[in-house]
Amino acid sequence: MKTLLLIASCFIMLQNAAAQSGSLVNIPSKTSSRQPIVEGAHVWGVFHGRVPCQTMALVMHISVHANCEKLKWGFTFFQDPQSKKPTTYEWSGSLFRDKPRTGKWALVKGTADDPDATVIQLDPDQPEKSVFLLKGDENVLFVLDGSKKLMVGGEYLSYTFNRVTN
Repeated sequence: MKTLLLIASCFIMLQNAAAQSGSLVNIPSKTSSRQPIVEGAHVWGVFHGRVPCQTMALVMHISVHANCEKLKWGFTFFQDPQSKKPTTYEWSGSLFRDKPRTGKWALVKGTADDPDATVIQLDPDQPEKSVFLLKGDENVLFVLDGSKKLMVGGEYLSYTFNRVTN
């Protein structure tokens, strides 16, 4: 009986190991939103994620309720269809439910640790409102603090936004 149980356990473990993908490709996830994702040549990308509320409030220089635990956000970045240069963004979700935050965005270079890193700067024309996002690759953005250092999350929430598609 023990031998049969051991063989069955090994078989199950091998099945699970074979079912896992060895690929390191970061693929955009399909949206779980009720509204379709904006698409077209005028869209640079749409990213969704959840971040810790209290620390993001500090980064944004805003006050939030003491019981605010997480923020669910979506960013839509628009570009000029011909030149592909950044134009405007729309930031929706928690804190911006009634009216999304909008503004200009720019691609800039450099973080505290990597002078060649590509960084998105929201509201470059209003430095007091600027938020910085590190472009990890085409499908992921990471929140940077005011010193352009990576913010590190935990088991429950991170400072990561993933590209979404329809």
